[in-house]
Amino acid sequence: MSMDYITNEDWFTMTEAEAIELAIDRHGEDGITSVAYCALETWGDHGNPEYHFWFDLFLKLIKREHVGWA
Repeated sequence: MSMDYITNEDWFTMTEAEAIELAIDRHGEDGITSVAYCALETWGDHGNPEYHFWFDLFLKLIKREHVGWA
């Protein structure tokens, strides 16, 4: 799926997979880092629903990658 037409303003209509793809297209890093950058871009207002979207997605990705402390 081409993400050319999706901007950050469309965040509320994206699936998680589309959001990750958009983040990677915007920031050129791995998915976790790119999503973190998107969260930081919206960080100013912690009550902002877009911030919560990106930050929650970031936390979900971090938990998925976490395999333990050993």
